[in-house]
Amino acid sequence: MNFEDWVGSLRDVIQEDTDLLNYHEGRWRVENRLLNWQQFGARIFDAHLDVFQACAVEVLGEVDPQFELEPEERYAAGIHGKVLKHSGTLREGISETLALLGNQGDALKNCSANKPETTAMLIIRELFEANDWRTWASVNHLLPNMAEGAPREFLDSVQRALSSDTCPFDEVFKQEGHGTFGGTYISGLLWALEGLAWSDDYLVRVATLLADLAARDPGGAWSNRPDNSIVAILLPWHPQTLATTEKRLACMRAIKNDHPDIAWSVLMRLLPNQQQSTSGTHKPKWFIALEEDWKPAVSHADYYEQIASYAELAIEMAFGDLANLTELVGYLDNLPQVAFDKVIDHLTSDTVVDLNEEERLPIWSKLKRFSRKHRRFQDAKWALPLDVIDKLDGVAERLKPVSPEGMYQHLFTHNDSDLYEENGDWEKQRRLLDEKRTQAVLAIWNDGGLERILAFVENVSAPHQIGWALAEAVDVSLEKAILPDLFGSSKQALHFVDGFVLKTYLNLGSEWLDKIPAKTWETEQKTQLLIRLPFDEEAWNRAAEWQGEDEKHYWSEVRVNPYGSEGNLLYAVDKLIKYGRPIAAIECLYVRLHNERHLDHARAIDALLRAVSTDEPPNTLDQHYVLELIKALQEDPATDPDGLFRVEWAYVSLLDSHGGVKPRLLEQKLATEPEFFCEAIQLIYRPKGAEQTEVIDEDKKTIATNAWRLLHEWKHPPGLQEDGTFAADICIQWLEAVKKLCGESGRLDVALVKVGEVLRYSPEDPDGLWINDEVARQLNSTDAETMRDGFRTEVFNSRGVHWVDPTGDPERELAEQWRQKAVAVEEVGYARFGATLRQLADSYDRDADRVVADHFNDE
Repeated sequence: MNFEDWVGSLRDVIQEDTDLLNYHEGRWRVENRLLNWQQFGARIFDAHLDVFQACAVEVLGEVDPQFELEPEERYAAGIHGKVLKHSGTLREGISETLALLGNQGDALKNCSANKPETTAMLIIRELFEANDWRTWASVNHLLPNMAEGAPREFLDSVQRALSSDTCPFDEVFKQEGHGTFGGTYISGLLWALEGLAWSDDYLVRVATLLADLAARDPGGAWSNRPDNSIVAILLPWHPQTLATTEKRLACMRAIKNDHPDIAWSVLMRLLPNQQQSTSGTHKPKWFIALEEDWKPAVSHADYYEQIASYAELAIEMAFGDLANLTELVGYLDNLPQVAFDKVIDHLTSDTVVDLNEEERLPIWSKLKRFSRKHRRFQDAKWALPLDVIDKLDGVAERLKPVSPEGMYQHLFTHNDSDLYEENGDWEKQRRLLDEKRTQAVLAIWNDGGLERILAFVENVSAPHQIGWALAEAVDVSLEKAILPDLFGSSKQALHFVDGFVLKTYLNLGSEWLDKIPAKTWETEQKTQLLIRLPFDEEAWNRAAEWQGEDEKHYWSEVRVNPYGSEGNLLYAVDKLIKYGRPIAAIECLYVRLHNERHLDHARAIDALLRAVSTDEPPNTLDQHYVLELIKALQEDPATDPDGLFRVEWAYVSLLDSHGGVKPRLLEQKLATEPEFFCEAIQLIYRPKGAEQTEVIDEDKKTIATNAWRLLHEWKHPPGLQEDGTFAADICIQWLEAVKKLCGESGRLDVALVKVGEVLRYSPEDPDGLWINDEVARQLNSTDAETMRDGFRTEVFNSRGVHWVDPTGDPERELAEQWRQKAVAVEEVGYARFGATLRQLADSYDRDADRVVADHFNDE
C-alpha cells in the first residue's frame, strides 16, 4: 500500500470513529493507542509481526552518530550533521508497539499463540546481543517502554551485559557530561529497571541488577545513580513498588550477599533521618495499571515494621565489621528503641571493650562527637534527652583510650565545629579548642619529645594543626630539628611543617627568618620553606635574596593566595607570568581589580592570552575572574583594541548573555567590517553544493566552534551606533559588501539568513515605525526572502525556554503583536515583509491551538 492509499484509509476511519484518530492542521494524531490496538488487532497477522521485527531491529539498532563526537561536543551534533536517520517520533512509536506486543498480545487474535510476546522478546534479544555500549546509549530514553515489552528478556540482556568481560555499561557511565551541555546516558536504563521494580515478580532481581550497576558506577555530577534508584524504590515511608514488605527486605538481603558495601550504604539512607525526600521513581505505563497520581498507603505499623527490619539488618552487618559499627554510632538517633538498646549493649560488651586501643579509638571518637552534637543542640527537636546522652558518655568512658595519642587524636580534625562543646559564641569556642590542642601537643611532647610528636602526626587527619599547636606550646627553638630535614619526609609530616612554619612566622616575624641559615640549604629546601610563608612581599623578597636566578622554583610551586596579601601584586603577576603560571596571575589581577578598582591592561591581556595554552590544570581557571577582567577591559577606552580582540576571540565560548559579559568588540567588528563577518561565515559553512573533502583537525574545529558561538549570540546589527542611533547608510553599505563577498565565496544564502536574524534587533525608526524604515525596506526587497526567513527564525528562537500555559494565551498575544506589526509595515508599503510577519503571527496561532489540544488530550 502506498502512502496516499494508506492516508485514504485513515480518512475512512476518522469518519467512522473520532475517538481513534484526530486530524488537525495537517497532523494526524492517535487519540487512544490502546483502544486502536484492541479494535484493529485482529487485522494483524504473523507476517506483519515478522516485518515489524525486522523494522524495529533496523530502526532501534541504529547507533546514534552523535557518539562519534566527544561528550562536550554532542550538544552541537545537529550542526555537525550527526543525527539519526529516523525521527524520534518513529522510534518512540516502535518502542511503544514493543510494549503493546508484550502486554496486549491477546488483541492480535489472528496471530499464532504467543507470537506477539515472542516477537517483542526476539527484538530485545537481537538488539542487545552484540553487547555494544552505543546501542544501549542510543535507545537510552526508549528503554522503559522496551523493558515493559519483554521484562524477562530485558533483565536477561542487562544481566548478560553486566557479566560480560567488557561490560558496555562501563563505557556508558564514561559518557556522562557536565554543565549546561552535559548529559547522562544511563538514566533510561535506571528508569526501565525502576519501572519493572513495581512488580513483586521482578523486584528482587531488579534490585540486584541495580546493585551490580552501583558497584561499577564511577560516580558523577548527575543524580541518576543506581544506588539512588534502590533507595527510592525501598523508602519505608514512600516505597515505589507494589511488592510486599517481606519482598523488600529480601532485596536488601540479596544485595548484602553480592555487594555488602552497597547494601550498607543503602541501609544507612533507608533509616529515618532529617534529610530524606523523594520525587518518586519511573512508573510503568503498559504492564501494570498504575494511576499517575498513585501514592503508597503505608500504615504506621507497616512503616515501623520496615524500619525495624532494616535496623536489624544494619546491626547484623555492623556487629561483624568495626567500620560499619563505627558508622552506625552516628545513626543511633535514627534507630528504633530495640535496635538502639542492642547497639549500646554490644558497645559495652567484652567483644568491644576488650578490643585493643587502636580498634576502639574510632568508635570512641564517633561516640564523643555524637554526644557533643546532641548536648550542643539540646534545644532542637531531634536532640536526644540528657539522660540518654549521659548514658552514651558512660559507654564512651568504657572505651576511652589510655595513651595520650589516642585521647587527643580526635582534636586534630578539619571540622572544628564538631569539637565545640557549646552552641553560640563561636570565637570563644575556637579559642578553647586551640587551648585544648596546645595542651594536648604539650602532653605528648613532655612524654616523648619531637619523635613522639612526629609519630602522632602520622595518625591524625589534620597534621598541620599539630605543627601550629607545637609552635605555640613549646618555648624552645625547634627549627633546627625540624628544618630543613622534614622537607623530605612523608606527606603527613609536610603538612605538620606547614602549620609549624606559618605559626612560628606569625609569632616571630622576619626576625625568625633572619636567624635561619637558609643560605646554606639546597635550592629545593629553600623553596619548601618559602612556599609555606604567607604569599606577600616578605616571601617574594626572600625568594629573590636566597635563590637568585633559582627563584623560578618558588614561583612555580607557591600556593597563590592574593587575598589579604601585603605588597604590590603586580610584582607577583610579572613573576607568575614569567614562570608559566598565567592562571595564578589572573587571580592576582582579579583581586587587585576588586580591591583597588584598577586594572593593568597590558598585564591582563597578556595573562588571559597565555592562560589559553598554559600547562596549568584547566580546572584552576575561575571563569568569574576571567569574565570580570574582560568586562573591565571592555569598559576602559584606553584598552588596546587589538589585544581585546584577541582576548574576546580566545574566550568567546564564555562570553554570552548567560554570563553577563558579551564579546562587545567582536560584535562591533561583525557589524562594521563585512570582511570579518564573511570570514566567520566561511569558517563555519562550506560553499553551496560543495562536499567536505579535507580532514578537519582539532584546531580548525575549535576555530569553527568559536565562530559559530560568536554568530549565534550576535545581536548588534550593522548601522547601530554606540549612542543607540541607527545609521542606515552604513547598514546598506555593509549589506552590499556582504552580498558581494559571500556571493563570491558561495555562501550567500547562509550569510543572508544570519543577516536576517541580527536585523531582528534593529531599533525603532525616528518617525515611529517599530523597526528602522531602511531595515524594513531591505527586508522587503524582492531578493530578500532568505533574510526574511532568518528574521522570522530569530523571532521564534529569541523567545527561549518558557512555561507552557495550557490556555494558549501567551501564544495568542504574540500572534496579535506580530499581526499589528505586519499592519504597520504594510501601511508604509512593505507588503512582502508584512506577509512574512503575518505568517509568523499565524504560526503563533497554530501553536496556541496545539497547546490547547495537547492539554485537552492529556486530560
